[in-house]
Amino acid sequence: MKIILFLFLFFCGIWAEDFISPKEYQESLYQNPRGISCAKCHGDGSQQVLGYYTKNGEKFPFIIPSIKKIGYKRFRDVLIQPQEAKSIMPTYSLTEQEIKSLYDYITNNKKE
Repeated sequence: MKIILFLFLFFCGIWAEDFISPKEYQESLYQNPRGISCAKCHGDGSQQVLGYYTKNGEKFPFIIPSIKKIGYKRFRDVLIQPQEAKSIMPTYSLTEQEIKSLYDYITNNKKE
């Protein structure tokens, strides 16, 4: 009986497909890494206006820069550094592989 179970599991493993594709994994990371969505602020990764603030009675846009043309080192550094209290960029606890996957997703999905 144990041999039959072992053979069944072995053959199921041979023909089994991955649960999600690498692209789906990358997109899921971008949409919801650690419960905070990159897409909420960065959208498709291009430069955007997140909102407006008022200074001395004058209204200014708060511009989120494009992350599509950023180099990997800068991208990684921003994600691994603890952010200051005044920063709106959250601090993530991403693994090196997750950072590489996010960067690959952003740089391979350019629409600019």
